[in-house]
Amino acid sequence: MYTDTQEVLGVHYREHPQIYSCQIETTNRCNEKCIHCYIPHELKNVVLPYEVIENILQQLHDLGTIGLTLSGGEFFLHPDAEKILRKARELDFSFTILSNITLLTSKMIDVLKEVNPALVQTSLYSINPEEHDHITQLKGSCEKTKAAIDALIAANIPVQISCPVMKTNYHSYKDVLKYAYKRNCKAQTDYVMMARYDFTTDNLAERLTIEQTEDLLKDIIQFDKDYLDFTDTPIPPESREEWGKRPFCGVGMDNLCIASDGIVYPCSGWQGMPCGNVREQPIKDIWEKSPQLNKLRNLTKSAIPQCYDCEEKQFCAPCLVRNFNESGGDYLKVAPHFCKAAHLNRVLVEEAKTKMRANKKGDSGSKPGMTM
Repeated sequence: MYTDTQEVLGVHYREHPQIYSCQIETTNRCNEKCIHCYIPHELKNVVLPYEVIENILQQLHDLGTIGLTLSGGEFFLHPDAEKILRKARELDFSFTILSNITLLTSKMIDVLKEVNPALVQTSLYSINPEEHDHITQLKGSCEKTKAAIDALIAANIPVQISCPVMKTNYHSYKDVLKYAYKRNCKAQTDYVMMARYDFTTDNLAERLTIEQTEDLLKDIIQFDKDYLDFTDTPIPPESREEWGKRPFCGVGMDNLCIASDGIVYPCSGWQGMPCGNVREQPIKDIWEKSPQLNKLRNLTKSAIPQCYDCEEKQFCAPCLVRNFNESGGDYLKVAPHFCKAAHLNRVLVEEAKTKMRANKKGDSGSKPGMTM
């Protein structure tokens, strides 16, 4: 018996795989050259024609897809961005836009008000222009992004700020979170960086060291009131064998990614594993018949022995595409950094919970009227 909604949906999609959501990378062109980006900069010159996108949207609609993510590269560099948005609204998708929003105009904001996206997600790496612009490699991008955030808020368009933490903004990311909270924006941070999909890993030079990761996790545990509660979520009482039969992740179960050249991938960033091309095959055929997707659907937790019996599995979120990109194409080979981070996460969470219990015990022992 399942009581958690996500668990119920997970079981449903394992038994009946269906494209609940799809990300369309409408172009990989971008006006920024972020130093941590998983897309190799020299390859960013492809635009998916509107006619192809229109056909994709109609196919997804006919397949019952509900969620849509429109991204790049930079989405607003697509010459038909407005037409894409209007078509997505016409077909009644719930859609999110991923954009650096530096190219937003007042006219496009009016369009966004009309089409009513579920969310516009943007990245703000620092409120310090020098740091933010160093990461984006685009002078003036910090002030343009902040101005666009305020313009979207003024237009009552939902905004979420993403602040991946790396060496450049390691000491200032909290200022971004405060900036977001002050504006009643959703904000999220992430410290696990992904290698480029062409297997080059020089962008990982910006990844936090384990020592820096420790400091970051201590901050998160201290300031994120939900973090310790989240890690308290119990692992279902099941045997080792039962746990090992669970799907490794949701890839191929309920979502898909279509890149700017029309090639279908299991998820965003996994451009090393093509599963078909929407210019050559119907999406339905790719979804149902792709050997790659079917193989991934059958992958279980037991596929990586070191994860099977790991004490840190409750504090880790193994990711096949991160493995794939960082290990030269082996999605079952876990990079040591992820294991070290998971171990650190467990140690710090357990220390924090022990301290919290001790404090509560001390508080209860000092209540008036109690004898010692």
